[in-house]
Amino acid sequence: MITSTKIMLTRKTKMKKQEDKHKQHTIVYKTKDYGWFKKTKGNRAATAAHKRKIRNSIVENDLKLPIFVTEDGTIRDGHNTFEVRKELSQDIYYMISPEFEALDVPRFNSGRENWSFTNTLDFYTTRQKKSYRVVAGKMSRYNMPIQETVALLKGEMSVSKYTNEDWKWGRYNLSMEEIKKFDSLLKPMRKAFDIRYPGDKMQRPFIRTIAKATKNSNFSWDRLNTVMRNNGAKLDGCRNETDYINTLSNMLDKGLTKTKKINLKRFIEDKLYLEEPKQEETVLH
Repeated sequence: MITSTKIMLTRKTKMKKQEDKHKQHTIVYKTKDYGWFKKTKGNRAATAAHKRKIRNSIVENDLKLPIFVTEDGTIRDGHNTFEVRKELSQDIYYMISPEFEALDVPRFNSGRENWSFTNTLDFYTTRQKKSYRVVAGKMSRYNMPIQETVALLKGEMSVSKYTNEDWKWGRYNLSMEEIKKFDSLLKPMRKAFDIRYPGDKMQRPFIRTIAKATKNSNFSWDRLNTVMRNNGAKLDGCRNETDYINTLSNMLDKGLTKTKKINLKRFIEDKLYLEEPKQEETVLH
């Protein structure tokens, strides 16, 4: 009897130590009251492939993974899981997280492979964030890719680590000076591209190559327009930035004297296009 009592006391002591190490953080609830849940405004649309993947996972082995909601039932993470479980007439397992705000959604998802720049843009434009709306407007006006738009608006040739962090965390801001500088670059670039490819979406490597070329003191928009009219077909076979650099370098320098040549290939290889540090500017929030 004494031995049994000692064993029970030992077990209680171990359980107490375990409880001290592991504290309950939250509770997982379940319900079929589908009408109580609400979607977060601006959340990305579900794809058929992603929903099919979730459905197969549930049917094969339902792990009953919870979604995250606020106290009023607004879904912050797990919109697709909710939709699939609802379609299957399954219980919704959920955790209430009052600290999970709407603007945390892109932050939470940005580390996931399938949360893209476009998902983040859609989310913040829906919430009327001015700088994100500017990005959307410039993409449409110049018919260009999102990452080049985001980078060049900040005076970068490609999206830097810091700009990427600001973008996904909702801190991406633009000054009026940055917007004007961007337009002064993209308006003539779009005009030149349209000479050979009217109305087509500007290609990423073309944009990057020309943006770098404009940093050369011998670069001329008139010269670019001329070679695009006379020899633009040479760009048809370009598939990457190296192709555009080599081809445009030959096109721009052909027939010019040594002092007027750009020597674009060498100019870019030596990274002579890099800008000086930017000055402090009033930003558009």
